Amino acid sequence: MIPFSLTITMHSDWHVGSGTGRAELDSIVQRDADDLPYLPAKTLTGILRDGCEQAAQALDSGLTGQWNDWLKVLFGDQPALATTPLEHEPRPAIVSIHSARLDENLRQALGQKQELRTAIAFMKPGVAIDAESGCAKDDYLRFEEMVRQGAILTAEAQVNFSEAYPHLSTDKYLPFVQGLLTAGAKMVQRLGGKRRRGNGRCEIQLNWGDKGDPLTWLKDHYDELPEIPELQPTNCAVSLSDNPLNADGTWVTVPLTVTTESPLVLPARTVGNLVECLDYIPGRYLLRYLHKKLGDRVNISQAIANNALILTNATLKIDQQPGHPTPFCLFGEKLDGGLSKGRNVYNRFQETNPQGVQLKGERGGYLGPWTDNALPAYGKVDLALYTHNTIKDEIQRPSEEVGGLYSYEAIPAGLTFHAELRVSAAVNQELSKNNPNWHDLLTGKTRIGQSKKDQYGGVKITVDSPPNPANTQTQKIQGISSGCPLYVWFLSDVLMRGDRLNPTLNPDDFTQALAKELGVSLHLREHPSCFSMMLRQRRTESWQVRWGLPRPSLLGWQAGSCLVYTVEGNLDPEKLKQVAIRGIGDRRAEGYGQLSFNDPLLTDNTLSQKQRDSELGESTTRNPTAILLPKNRNTQTTNQVPDDVFKYARLIEKAAWREAIQSKALAIAQNPQTRQEVLGIKINGEDSCPPMSQLGGLRSVMGKLRKRDDSSAITSWITALENVENRREKWPGNSLKQIKDLVTDTHKIWQILNLDSKKLTLTDDGTSKLQATLWAEAVRTLVDAMIRAHKRDLEKAQQNH
Repeated sequence: MIPFSLTITMHSDWHVGSGTGRAELDSIVQRDADDLPYLPAKTLTGILRDGCEQAAQALDSGLTGQWNDWLKVLFGDQPALATTPLEHEPRPAIVSIHSARLDENLRQALGQKQELRTAIAFMKPGVAIDAESGCAKDDYLRFEEMVRQGAILTAEAQVNFSEAYPHLSTDKYLPFVQGLLTAGAKMVQRLGGKRRRGNGRCEIQLNWGDKGDPLTWLKDHYDELPEIPELQPTNCAVSLSDNPLNADGTWVTVPLTVTTESPLVLPARTVGNLVECLDYIPGRYLLRYLHKKLGDRVNISQAIANNALILTNATLKIDQQPGHPTPFCLFGEKLDGGLSKGRNVYNRFQETNPQGVQLKGERGGYLGPWTDNALPAYGKVDLALYTHNTIKDEIQRPSEEVGGLYSYEAIPAGLTFHAELRVSAAVNQELSKNNPNWHDLLTGKTRIGQSKKDQYGGVKITVDSPPNPANTQTQKIQGISSGCPLYVWFLSDVLMRGDRLNPTLNPDDFTQALAKELGVSLHLREHPSCFSMMLRQRRTESWQVRWGLPRPSLLGWQAGSCLVYTVEGNLDPEKLKQVAIRGIGDRRAEGYGQLSFNDPLLTDNTLSQKQRDSELGESTTRNPTAILLPKNRNTQTTNQVPDDVFKYARLIEKAAWREAIQSKALAIAQNPQTRQEVLGIKINGEDSCPPMSQLGGLRSVMGKLRKRDDSSAITSWITALENVENRREKWPGNSLKQIKDLVTDTHKIWQILNLDSKKLTLTDDGTSKLQATLWAEAVRTLVDAMIRAHKRDLEKAQQNH
């Protein structure tokens, strides 16, 4: 893997839209988890591919040739655009580009200040012009959010031959890849929305380190391009001739923590142009990673085939434990209850329906550990929504022919999930032969899910603790004998097959399968006023990424389903424990079929009397420590930032100060008492003191105030006014002196406005610099706002008289 980076300098305002609007804005820009604008990886990859296409066509002098073929090696084939049936496996991309974001120091500084995050963008109005009349169309006024020019964003990227071409000589091919990518980057002039109307002008620079200038190398060697390498698809399947990995009933567990570093798209189903996402990470998405990390030490495929290895689903981590899907037997009071509120929750397996109270079933989220005397902690994954489009080259616009507009639901970055790797004693022994600490190999990073080569799918995996013997709760199943109830809780989806090996959703098939595993007879409990079976179906669909084709749908029982059985015969706790570890049904190695028996939450008959002690979740309060960006030195909180970053930070804070000045001036001007204290103007009955003609003169001369030295023009105007008795008498009290003080004392305007400079400043000397720069503007804005407010109040007073 050869890493490199992209530096994108935006020379004009830019707009990479999210596809949605907000309040008065018809179109807002995409923002990341820190509420800051960024360049999505898909936008960068698409625009860079477009630039490389132009470079390849120039090198081949046409639309076909070796350089055009190499373009497909770099960015992969596009099965969706194929006009003929595909005969060969599509090529995967060897270039992976991630999203581009602002400087890290600037991000930290902006992260604490909402006013500045808002000021980084502004609202731009626009209209549609009628082609016939040349005038603006009616009802076509719109407002779009634009990010201010001058931003410098960086993105990580890599070239990886090893996945598809493991035997390729990197030294031989890499210079051509670098040359084509660098040439393509040079072809990119603009990106984002409305880029043909002046927005999004940019410069992309690829940083390869100390490897010379790729363009110079390309100029000398462009006619020596080697042949396209043969695709060598990877195959994790291996021979199963040996059989030393049988599960003998002894299991070892390795707890894993999975942290999302970028949004994850884990398709649940596709509805129109929307890809819906799961709220957990299925174990199957991590099996490939397991093959890479442990495949050279043990036959992973064989262990899976022998039911000697299980990788459970990664669910939201709650109170340092894996969250369990909310059991469907829980109901909350519709008007004032539920797990999210932490009160008035009923266990309908044990509690009857309360009279006169309407209940609503709990259908989502995850629960933390049970504490007997309070409701368990509750959490849920709030999925984010991202919108993309596919540009058709001929018209340079989104088109349904090539995909058009589509949206992804995604698990946000920054969440923590918990999973377990369970291996049999034989597998553990095989792994421990050369390295007793084999579990440390699992720590690392990978990319999973849909669209993982660019914007989505980055996760970090860590091992919580060394392997431990499997330990499942069996305290309350010791005494289960004939006639006693058995509570079953589905901790993951369960896939079952019927008599004809077809997928089944018949509860009797599950009952028979479970009874066979336990060696007893099971019958659904009969209760006059409580439920005994709460089952829901789930159909999971996904796509084969490389081919772009759908995979077979998975139909099964949804996690959170639960049942209560009565048992005929004596239940062996050891068998129950084995089922709890190994699961039941199909695809158990991928996390399906996980069950919990007689969990105390399901057997509790006083749940409605309990409340949650405290709300779930870590504090989201940001660090109150102010981070100021230094230009000339390092500080305790941040390093010296480049001149371009400092300049952009100053531009943002200047915009924030201007916005704050206008808002504060309007607020102050609304109070007649304040107007009199600052300018000495007032309303007497239905008359203005001074008359509006005098105030018009003041506004006119104030309009000339552009810098501190211009205050002399205003003081001269006041002096001339004072020399004329007839005009001087029209100004009440000390009003002329108050105005003179306002334009000569450079601190007075800031004392009046009383801005919170800590919230509005990014740079370490920003307050003093901005007060000096914006002094004249602040005085003009305040005086103008006061005279306008004075006039409005005068008109109201005259109407009342």
